[in-house]
Amino acid sequence: MTETTTSNVQRVDRDPLSGLPQSGSKKVMLKGAILSLALLLQSISVTAAVVSSLKQDFPNASAMELQCFVTVPVLGNIVATLIGGRFATRIGKKNLCVIGTLLCFVGGFFPMFIPLLDGQTALRVLAGFGLGLIQPLSASLIVDCFKGKEADTLMGFQSSAVGLGATIISSTIAGIMSFDWHYFYYVYFFALLVTVIVLLFIPNAVNDLGREDATTSEDKLKRRKTPISAYFGMLLQIIFATGYGFYTINLSLAAEETGTITAVQAATVITIISISSLLGGLVFGLVKSFVGMRIGVIAVAMQGAALLIWGNTTSLAAWNIAGVLLGVGFCWFMPYVNILVNEHTDPSISAQTTSYAFFGNSVGSFIPPYAFALLGAVTGITSPWKSLNMGAGFMAVVIVLIVIFMVNDKKKTAAKSVTA
Repeated sequence: MTETTTSNVQRVDRDPLSGLPQSGSKKVMLKGAILSLALLLQSISVTAAVVSSLKQDFPNASAMELQCFVTVPVLGNIVATLIGGRFATRIGKKNLCVIGTLLCFVGGFFPMFIPLLDGQTALRVLAGFGLGLIQPLSASLIVDCFKGKEADTLMGFQSSAVGLGATIISSTIAGIMSFDWHYFYYVYFFALLVTVIVLLFIPNAVNDLGREDATTSEDKLKRRKTPISAYFGMLLQIIFATGYGFYTINLSLAAEETGTITAVQAATVITIISISSLLGGLVFGLVKSFVGMRIGVIAVAMQGAALLIWGNTTSLAAWNIAGVLLGVGFCWFMPYVNILVNEHTDPSISAQTTSYAFFGNSVGSFIPPYAFALLGAVTGITSPWKSLNMGAGFMAVVIVLIVIFMVNDKKKTAAKSVTA
């Protein structure tokens, strides 16, 4: 008994939370520094606006090669999602944030100096790897450093910060493209700025979070099995991200194909998406309080409607409306999935189940160019513009799966109530 008590005291003495600011401006800056990580999470996908401009320098490149400029970096993201947790416990979470943001800068900016498209795409994998390292940390550090309502509030801000970062980066790219698209790579100096913010305002004590394994054998025996909802959430993310990816890889090319919407205007539409995502995230909790988990169906339906509008109209006004639908739908779907995979979990497995959702999204984000090529070979539809209707088809599949899952879950709940 004495040994156990002593061990517990030692753990309290080594509690890294004691090294974090408890109040005042330093605590505010810590929150801001953690939230700054989320600003970078869309820095790969929003570069879709330059895909059509790449054709100027690489006229012989195929549509898939141009699309891979955006999607191949996701390979680095997938790998980092799988191994990043192990790095965090060995080298420290603050250190991992610094490494991730620096890799984002290197992989985003230095392709500017590579004359080959394949070389640029390959180097951008480093940016994807860096984002994969900081993606889970942008959320887990909030749970690590803050508790209760404070943590809940910051999680909402984190979702909005993703949209804010996409807005800042995409609008900057749009501005640069109106001058000379070749300089859009400079937008990745924003990652270097986040690196400095992390170094200055996240205490070194954060490196000790999670380093000591305080889990006893008894705690390990109490760990719950991973619920089916976690695997279902991962499946939803794969299908959803694939359909969403048809917008990512083809919107700029589709705009050029219409003959009435320019690449610069398409970049502006992407900015509208980012702004809508930012604002929509602020009201997610309020909307969910009225519609419950049906918000998943609503969110995906908005995505599908946006893709159909893009794939069947040539009006810039209609494209802007679709941008609003897609932005709001996206920022509602992501927290919906995170809630879904954690509905039947406890703290011992919540991080693991949430990682399934991130992994599914990364895998789905990599698939679109190949899905586009395969479906094009089967259907004969090789138009980037009309392919957006295929993306809407993926959204329809997601809706059907959610409805089936909700009905099945309701039946199980009713059966348990009768048995009880």
